[in-house]
Amino acid sequence: MKAMLLMALAGPVFGIDNGIGLTPPMGWRSWNCYGGDVTQKLMEGVMDKVAEKKRTVNGKVMSIADLGYVNVGLDDNWQACGKGVNNSFHDALGNPIINTATFPSMKNMTDHGHNLGLKVGWYMNNCICKETQFTDPSYIAKHMQQSAKAVAEFGFDGVKLDGCGEFRNLTLWGALLNQTGRPIMIENCHWGQTVPGQSTGDAPCTGTTSPSN
Repeated sequence: MKAMLLMALAGPVFGIDNGIGLTPPMGWRSWNCYGGDVTQKLMEGVMDKVAEKKRTVNGKVMSIADLGYVNVGLDDNWQACGKGVNNSFHDALGNPIINTATFPSMKNMTDHGHNLGLKVGWYMNNCICKETQFTDPSYIAKHMQQSAKAVAEFGFDGVKLDGCGEFRNLTLWGALLNQTGRPIMIENCHWGQTVPGQSTGDAPCTGTTSPSN
């Protein structure tokens, strides 16, 4: 009886049924190490170290990845700030624009991680040169659709969604990422302000006709 009462009080739980996220992901992200001074070369170097077997655990030589820390995530400053429409880092079709001077090939980077048995994460709704200038609903839709498509096409296994830009609709993000057909882990970095299924309050999950912050 007590268990049933607790379940009733817990309320609904929202999630994407894509088979991942059943346990907390473990791994590393670039921000606390490199901040904005991150490059593809640095990311691939970290991947090599995570997969390197040089630690003895219970008499067996293992890597950090062998212990379950298989996620390596690229954080902010992969983008070409100001190169897109309205001084953004997305083009007129909504595609994210990569700074190819520091990240010459996102697909090569994710392939590098996958060849080492790792999962590779990306980052969206960026804080560096944050995008809060869009009000056209059709462009907002294209922006999110093409961003989700890019996550899948570049071969990323997860994406951290920060809270600095206006694209904070987690419900829509979830639907668009799921539509790609690739299982993608979503990391909610909205500082406790938005949750999937929310439709009132800060950054509503329905209605993206104006900047949400």
